[in-house]
Amino acid sequence: MKFKSILAAVALMAAGSAGATVLNFDGLTEMMYGDGFPLAGSMTYNGLNLTYVESGFQVTLNAPGADADAAHVGDGTYEPSTYNWHDGMENGWDTFVTLTRVGGGKFNLNSFDYFMDWSDVSADGVSVGSIQDSGTWSTVLTGITELRIGSGAYNQIDNVNVEAAAPSGSVPLPGTLALMLGGLAAGSVARRRK
Repeated sequence: MKFKSILAAVALMAAGSAGATVLNFDGLTEMMYGDGFPLAGSMTYNGLNLTYVESGFQVTLNAPGADADAAHVGDGTYEPSTYNWHDGMENGWDTFVTLTRVGGGKFNLNSFDYFMDWSDVSADGVSVGSIQDSGTWSTVLTGITELRIGSGAYNQIDNVNVEAAAPSGSVPLPGTLALMLGGLAAGSVARRRK
C-alpha cells in the first residue's frame, strides 16, 4: 500500500496545470514572413495584418501604417522560432501585436518572455504595464479576451504561457499542489484507520 501511495503522489506532482499551453513559435524558422516572403502554414495575411495561429490562439501583427502587402515579421531581432517584429519602415509606425483565442473567448495569460526596447502592455483596452530590455512577464492576467503589446523599434516574444479561461459559473479544477496535499492527507487518514 505504501508503494502505491508514493507512486500516486509522484504522479500528482508531475501533472501540469489543467489546459495550459505554451506558444513557442517553433514553426517560425525562416528569416522573414510577409512583405513578399512566403508565409508559414499557420499564418494568414490580409495585406496589413499578419496572423500566426498556434494551439488555439492567434498572434496578430497589426500594422495600420504599412503599405499594402508590406507588413512582415521576422526582422525585429532576426531570431528564429520567436515572434519578432519592428516598428517603422515597411511595417509603418504605430504597429502593435494582439494575442487572442481563435474564434474569440476569454483566456488566462500566465507569462511570456520578451526582448524589447520599450513596449506598453494592455489587456482588454486597459493598461497593465510596460516592458523594456529582456525578461519574463509574470503578472497573471485572468479572464481577458485580448492582450495588446505596443511596439518599440525592435520587439520579440516567446514562450507565451496561456490557457482558455473556464466558463463563468463553472467550478475551477484544483491545482496540482492542492491535489497532491489532498491525496497525502487522505492516505494518512486511511493509514491511521488501520
